Amino acid sequence: MTASQQPVREVPWYDRRTFRHVREAAEAYLFLLPGTFLLLAFNLIPIGYALYISLHSWRIRKGPFVGLENYTKALGTPLDILYVVGGLICLGASWMVWRKIQAETPTRELILRLGFGVLLIVGGMGLFLGLPRMLADGDKDLFNSLWLTFMYSIGTVPFQIALSFILAFVLFQNIKGRTIWRIIYFLPYVTVTVASAAVWQSIFDPTKGQINQFLMSLGLAEKDLPRWLFSPTGINTYLGGLFGWEVPSWLGGPSLALVAVMVYNIWTYVGYNAVIYLAGLGNIPRALYEAADIDGANRWQVLRRITIPLVSPTTYFLVMMGVLGTFRAFNHIYVMTGVAGPVGAPNGTTMVASMLIWKHFWEGHRFGYASALAFILTGVMLSLTWIQNRASEGRVFYG
Repeated sequence: MTASQQPVREVPWYDRRTFRHVREAAEAYLFLLPGTFLLLAFNLIPIGYALYISLHSWRIRKGPFVGLENYTKALGTPLDILYVVGGLICLGASWMVWRKIQAETPTRELILRLGFGVLLIVGGMGLFLGLPRMLADGDKDLFNSLWLTFMYSIGTVPFQIALSFILAFVLFQNIKGRTIWRIIYFLPYVTVTVASAAVWQSIFDPTKGQINQFLMSLGLAEKDLPRWLFSPTGINTYLGGLFGWEVPSWLGGPSLALVAVMVYNIWTYVGYNAVIYLAGLGNIPRALYEAADIDGANRWQVLRRITIPLVSPTTYFLVMMGVLGTFRAFNHIYVMTGVAGPVGAPNGTTMVASMLIWKHFWEGHRFGYASALAFILTGVMLSLTWIQNRASEGRVFYG
């Protein structure tokens, strides 16, 4: 019997290999099911419901559907939003084109440079036309709270990163009792926020607080003592008054109340960041230090050329989490400045974005508008995360 005359073997309706793949996929999805259910129940569905609330005039009870009215009330007219958002998108696209220019051939580079110039001009014009209109037509409290949040972030994150790296670098050395010191510095992070914030509220008390008592011991007159959590005076204005300097109002800086909150934030997160840095320092291969020692590198050169570049992923992570944390900060600000008085006291100088959302939600019972503000804040945080990702390209070394 020839090969062509042999009977064709029928293929069964299933193949063992295919059946095994299907079974493995089914088992994987079954393992994912509990996590997916929790994600839907506690994240995606609440987010969707909050979006639904933001599209209504919701005051304790559901009101009429208003569409994007809550968003336009906060950000200005739709044309203002279009100008600003379109301008930001064009500027982001121009940045991406500029990054792409570096690796292209001269012919294509000319086209990319032309596109970069067009996007940059369009984006700049969009911001130039839309931003002043948005600031004039939108919610002044919202933009003021975002500005305060930016100042709060700038006044805390750089100090956290610098102090925590120095602390981690010291604790990474072979010193006695370093384990105990690591635990001590980590304790502020695991302490209950409400309790620790209440303690720092008493520390910054203008009459009996330890901060002012220490300043008096240094020779500062009682009439010149700062009132901290009760003072809307800018830190630069206060220092200028002590030394007899004339400080313009626009250079006044964050209020003394916000500075006190910044000090608490730095105290809380320095230990946590140091522990993360210790993990990053432990992942640096010892062979690199040994090679640098053989080459005659001093401590500063080792720190600058080896340690800092190789902990750049840790630095990137901590900066990103620190910035996002400042935009979500609420508990300690409320305890230190809002429990005994109006939210955002004094004079609204601690009314960061999260506090403003709380004020509209809890005091004004404007659930729809508060939900819209929450989504706007989320958009700002996502934009900052994207900017940080783009800015860190080529600066974060993953080994």
